[in-house]
Amino acid sequence: MSSLALMRLLESAPLRYDAGMRVLTLGRVAKLHEAVARAATPVAGTRVLEVGCGTGAVTERLVARGAKVTALDHNPEMLEQARRRLAACPDDAIEWLERTASELDTLPEAHFDAAVASLCLSEMSAAERAFVLRAAYERLRPGGLLVVGEEVRSTQAWQRGLHRLVRGPQAIIAWLLIASTSHPVADLDAEIEAAGFRIRDRVSWLLGSLAAVTAERPR
Repeated sequence: MSSLALMRLLESAPLRYDAGMRVLTLGRVAKLHEAVARAATPVAGTRVLEVGCGTGAVTERLVARGAKVTALDHNPEMLEQARRRLAACPDDAIEWLERTASELDTLPEAHFDAAVASLCLSEMSAAERAFVLRAAYERLRPGGLLVVGEEVRSTQAWQRGLHRLVRGPQAIIAWLLIASTSHPVADLDAEIEAAGFRIRDRVSWLLGSLAAVTAERPR
């Protein structure tokens, strides 16, 4: 069961989303966001495509590091919270797009230096993830970086068992409340590689159930 099983419920109440994610990840979500922003923005001026920007937690960190961000999300309420969060940023720092991830192919090819996705791929089907990852690949220039922060399935059986014991009740509550839950990605690295990327780095938290993976589009 998902360690972030209340994510969908929290998305229906954007004002509570960030606080809820901190609770659900025992505070690790901040580390995930920092790791994603740091890996995606090695230098100021990096052009970053952000898929599923939510309330702008990663967007804020990207802009603070000097990135030029194109941030998209399908949820208008989440986008409004993100805009408010970054209202003081220069106008040319962020382009906000109310679009679904399935519309990534409407953006220019080979245009971005990096693409990021944080805690959104686990809500997609395998086919949807494959499309998004390949579309992100095509939006990146050769040598561009993909950074994914996501809920994953640990490779160690004892970690998976302990994780289910600690976090399983949250999934049950979410199902009873909204008849829905997110699902950890079983082999995120393999899916990223199948889209054509080369894995460069990986860090994880919460018994291996939360990971940040950095990959490169080969030159």
